[in-house]
Amino acid sequence: MRSSDEGRSWTLPQEVYNSELDDRDASLLTMPDGTVILSWFTSTAFEARWTERAARISPKMREELIGSRMLRSADHGYTWDQTPLALPVGNHISPSVLSDGSLLTCGAVGNDYTVFRSADAGLSWRKIAVIDSPVYGDGRTILNESHLLEVEPGRIVALFRSSETNICPIYQSESEDGGHTWSRARELPVQGCPPQLLKLRSGLLMCSFGYRQAPYGIRAMFSRDLGRTWDFDNIVTLYRWDGEPDMGYPSTIELNRDNELLTVFYGSWRDKAPGGGKPEGIFALRYKLGFA
Repeated sequence: MRSSDEGRSWTLPQEVYNSELDDRDASLLTMPDGTVILSWFTSTAFEARWTERAARISPKMREELIGSRMLRSADHGYTWDQTPLALPVGNHISPSVLSDGSLLTCGAVGNDYTVFRSADAGLSWRKIAVIDSPVYGDGRTILNESHLLEVEPGRIVALFRSSETNICPIYQSESEDGGHTWSRARELPVQGCPPQLLKLRSGLLMCSFGYRQAPYGIRAMFSRDLGRTWDFDNIVTLYRWDGEPDMGYPSTIELNRDNELLTVFYGSWRDKAPGGGKPEGIFALRYKLGFA
């Protein structure tokens, strides 16, 4: 969907890619040269309920389509490459671009949370690091659904969702050498799933996240020292619900207007909203921060 008035109105959806599997968690990134990258991963979780459709998908098709992919556009998303490129790992928001023009992504590979770098805009990838993290009893990393952002040349902050449950502390790790070495992932005293990072023009670092406990909502926390510390005492609620909807996954950008932001997220009721209200859907929230 496209907006030409800073999120006040939107066009109808344009279908970019549609495989026989479930293509989900689309993420957009603009490169320094203007190339737009669309990334996503595929899932077969739908097969438990959509049995007739699952029966029409061959094992060979599953093998070819499962995984993480990306497409590139040279005209601001109006047209896209015909053949997706493979990403080494799936993620909630991936990849991120560094100041040298390279791409960085991270995700679970076996038991490890692994970092990969591409120097050719996603044509090829090289493993450069493993992030030390707490693990489950079977040795698997507890890190999940991450976002990493270069907040100044060489310094990268990565935040992670820590489990599949609604009560999930956010974890953090940092690199000071462009992603080649990382601090051990540490638990932050805040719950949210999953996190998204944004460095504002003012220098303030913002993390948007879904809060899946009462009161359910979209929240944001802020750092004035590029993620070295966070102001946990002044977490902002951007939107809230009554009840317990399926919600979250915010993504925030800074608009052209001073201090004005746009956060997009979803909220839906699996059956119907309390009191017969509407099932809701995709939200685009425009607002200003009084302290940025």
